[in-house]
This record gives sequence, C-alpha cells and structure tokens, in this order.
Amino acid sequence: MILNDDRPRGKNRRHEERSFRRTLILRAAEHVFGRRPFHEATMQMVAAEAQLGMQGLYEHFPSKQALYEAVILHRARAFERRLTEALSDLDDPLEQLAAVARVRIEVFIEAPAFLPVFLAELIRFDWGVESRLSPEVHAVFRQVRDRVDAIIERAVAEGSVRPADSYFLQHVFMDVINAVLRTTSPDLVKEDIQRCVDLVMQTFLEGVGVSRS
Repeated sequence: MILNDDRPRGKNRRHEERSFRRTLILRAAEHVFGRRPFHEATMQMVAAEAQLGMQGLYEHFPSKQALYEAVILHRARAFERRLTEALSDLDDPLEQLAAVARVRIEVFIEAPAFLPVFLAELIRFDWGVESRLSPEVHAVFRQVRDRVDAIIERAVAEGSVRPADSYFLQHVFMDVINAVLRTTSPDLVKEDIQRCVDLVMQTFLEGVGVSRS
C-alpha cells in the first residue's frame, strides 16, 4: 500500500497536462512569430512547430490573434514576476537597476528570436500607437514601466543619477539593455550574463550617472 502518493490524479493530472500543452504551444508560437510577420504566420505553422494537431491547438487558442496576444502576455508576465522576486531583498537603487537588467536579459535569452517582436509591441505602447493588444497586456507593460520609473527616481534622489525626467531616464536605461542584447549573440549572453549586466550599468552610468571623483 502506497501512502502519501503525490502523483497527480483525476482533475489535477488533466490540469497539469493541459498546462503543459499550453506552454508547449506558447514556445512554438514564439518561434513562429519570431521568424515571420504576424500576417504571414499561421496557426498551421504553430501546430507543426508544437507537433500538435489543429484541434489540440484550437482547444487552447481560438484564433491567431488570441495566440499572439497570449505569447506577448506570457513574456511580459514572466518579466514582471521574476523582477518582483529579484527586487524583494534589494534596497539600493543601483543594485535594483542591475537586477532589472539581469531579469530582462534572462527572460529574453530564452526566446531571442521573439525579442524584436516583443519590443515592437512595447514601442507601440510607449508611443501610443494603435496596438492589436488588449488592455490586460498594456496593464502589465505599465506596471513594469512604473516600477522602473520609481527605481530611477530613487537613484536621482540619492544622487546616483543626474536629475532628469524619470520617463526619459527609464527609456535610456531600457534601450541600453536592448542594445546589449541586440549586439551580443545569444550564446555569448548565456555564457556570461553578469558581463552583460555590468556593460549595461557601465554604459548607463557613464551617460547619466553622477561622477564621484
């Protein structure tokens, strides 16, 4: 007789299997949308990438639009969730900015081909351009942006960063991260994440930091 058997049974097992298939589809969709523009990508391509039948795909996502939005939301929430964890034990704003850089890099080296697609949607949000994404996705974008704004405001208040509009400084900081990701191969980033984080912080602070000399 087996006691304390933790194997999933009944509804729990079905739920875990469904969650696994959904994750599989999202990863496949990142590859497809990362290789082709939205209007060229198809649900058939995603199903083939995920090695699932069309029925299995449509059980999770009723349309290409719904799938595309789910992929963007998946990455945005992953970044927000990991950022919350990374910042929980940090007080110094520069250490917090380094944590933002590390989390951003870690999240997106998991799907480097999809990064330009995600950034394009983020730019549309930042510039107020019409977007195909829902308010739910924009709410996550806004939450992350406001958190980084607050960190930069603290860095300015504590004299680590020169006084300037926090929205401007946030864009400078995030663009430095994007530049490091854009100009460094994914393999090299994976090998030395800390070097990439150090490069982000050095570049940002050389541009807007307060000299200590």
